[in-house]
Amino acid sequence: MAFSINHIFFPTDFSKNAERALPFAAEIAHKTDAKLTLFHATQETMDMAPDFEKTRDQVIDDSSGHFDELLNNLDGDRYSDLEISTVIQDGQTVTALLNQVNERSIDLIVMGTKGVTGDRNVILGSVASSVIQKSPVPVLAIPTGSSLDNFNNIIFTSDYKEGDLAALSHSTDIARLFHSSVDVLHVSDQKNMESEIKFRGFRDLVKEHIDYDNISFHHKYELDFFPTVSDFLAERLDSLLVMVRYKKSFWEKLTNRNLSKEMSFYSKVPLLVMIGDKSSTTETILEGSEKQRI
Repeated sequence: MAFSINHIFFPTDFSKNAERALPFAAEIAHKTDAKLTLFHATQETMDMAPDFEKTRDQVIDDSSGHFDELLNNLDGDRYSDLEISTVIQDGQTVTALLNQVNERSIDLIVMGTKGVTGDRNVILGSVASSVIQKSPVPVLAIPTGSSLDNFNNIIFTSDYKEGDLAALSHSTDIARLFHSSVDVLHVSDQKNMESEIKFRGFRDLVKEHIDYDNISFHHKYELDFFPTVSDFLAERLDSLLVMVRYKKSFWEKLTNRNLSKEMSFYSKVPLLVMIGDKSSTTETILEGSEKQRI
């Protein structure tokens, strides 16, 4: 089953980081013929203001002006045919954002990230991190300094979980849009027969069920996942990093690090977080490839 992108959601706080991320949303919308909705949540409690109508009108006017500035900075010729709408809502940002995502049948969220810590790591910010953890749809987080050249190569990290095959298939759908190369990376904490069998088994499964030629597989042996991925990225900074988010039990939340959240605070490259809990999608991919062989 292809990753169908019909509606893209772009939340913005009208910062420079958001402005730099908008061309990514516009380009994907352009390539997929998707609708693009720009969204701003205001923390103003308009209904509690002494002069409700005046406050509401001022907030709407200010936000509309900011939306116009954002859209005016887009390439008018390339994106003139896009179907673009804007939404303003008061309330807590993440809650309001996720409500809109559910109500509007959004397929992909694209948002800018902010902040640098130390000399090596980019922080998404609390809103983007919360959205990544709670969103029912994939989230593309764009850090400062990114360009569309990052989509020339896609790095897909896999731990061979049930939903990884479907998530990789969806990642190759994005790769087709940008003619990207795809690197599939797995990190094993031990070098033994079992880890090698899993690596080769997943590689063979991908080659059998996913029709994409420009894909390669990498197997690293280290105790710690994150520094290994960081080293891999250091040699491929012009890349899009893809991770798969899974729901965890209460015990696992207490005892295991949530790697997609950890990476959200340290990634220097665009980060696409796919949803890995839809095993039915994996079954559809397997059944589809079986029918093609018949």
